[in-house]
Amino acid sequence: MKKTLFATTCALLGAAACTTPGINYEARLMPESVAAAETRTVQVDRFRGPGGGWYASQFESMIARTMFDGTAWFTLADFEYGVPGDTPAGTYTGHIDIDSYDWNEYHDTTSKCIEWDGLFDCETRVDVEQLCVEERVSVSVHPRLVDADTGEVVFSGAYGGDASRENCYETGVYDGVYNKKIARKRGRHTLNGFHSIGFAGLDAPADLVREALFETLTPIRNDIAPRNATVRATFVTKALDPVVRADPRFEQALEISSKDPITSCAMWTGMAEEYPNSPAVIHNLGACAEATSDFQGAQGHYAKAAELSIPFSADGVTAGADFLKALRKLSDQRVGLEIIDELTGDRLPVESEEPSS
Repeated sequence: MKKTLFATTCALLGAAACTTPGINYEARLMPESVAAAETRTVQVDRFRGPGGGWYASQFESMIARTMFDGTAWFTLADFEYGVPGDTPAGTYTGHIDIDSYDWNEYHDTTSKCIEWDGLFDCETRVDVEQLCVEERVSVSVHPRLVDADTGEVVFSGAYGGDASRENCYETGVYDGVYNKKIARKRGRHTLNGFHSIGFAGLDAPADLVREALFETLTPIRNDIAPRNATVRATFVTKALDPVVRADPRFEQALEISSKDPITSCAMWTGMAEEYPNSPAVIHNLGACAEATSDFQGAQGHYAKAAELSIPFSADGVTAGADFLKALRKLSDQRVGLEIIDELTGDRLPVESEEPSS
């Protein structure tokens, strides 16, 4: 079977080196929770569980730093960040769990210079045995937003975080023989020596727990407030109809899409005139429209491409997965933009039509 140029390149470079061809553009994205985004004057209460006090302060700082379109989204009903006297519309609180804490000890040998002749000039190098400790902690944070008027929970979720580290300490074994000089320098390094949080039978180091907890803040922020983000309008890389697949312009337009999107989109426009019933070409023309924020035009192209893909599907009834994914994504994005306009007051008022006299 003949491989496309794009597929051959990805096979040579590896999957991590290849991304789906497309065009990046700046977008305004609505979060998962509309209720949380609507509740803009808030306060942060204590989080129960290990590191709860520290996490509450970090959560409050995250709320204070949440920006959208260059403006702070939330107002904290707090003397430090907000305006004294602000009445909170909701309160963030929650609890924290340490889901697991694992550690493993093992011995290793490393080469070490013990005598130098000069800068970067080692005279004597020996093998030193090390005791290494690997640690990994997994946490889960369960925030919730309580409405100040009704007491109802209007937002809740579960967010996981992980952190790990490895520390190695010299044991004093020097070229296979215990050496007092090294032993005096190594100090005492045991798991009991770490500053730790004892919770539910776990002895997880506090700094490692905090590192894992900190990892949860960005996902929560993205779920409770709109954000400005770079998103990608992706191209379909497989032409379903053989005539388009044989046209060299299809692969050329894919190859230059990231470096020269204007020329790439001009090529898709030309091919759309020649192949008006090609699902891939019409879809990729829609991606060009999406990248210029012509969301209505893009959705029309995506819908048409999905419909055109049906005869090429295995059952002849269902549109191709890539076509449906793009259509749903853009539909959700357009709905989100409408909600953002309502929340920010950017929606233009509809003028009433007065009957002509």
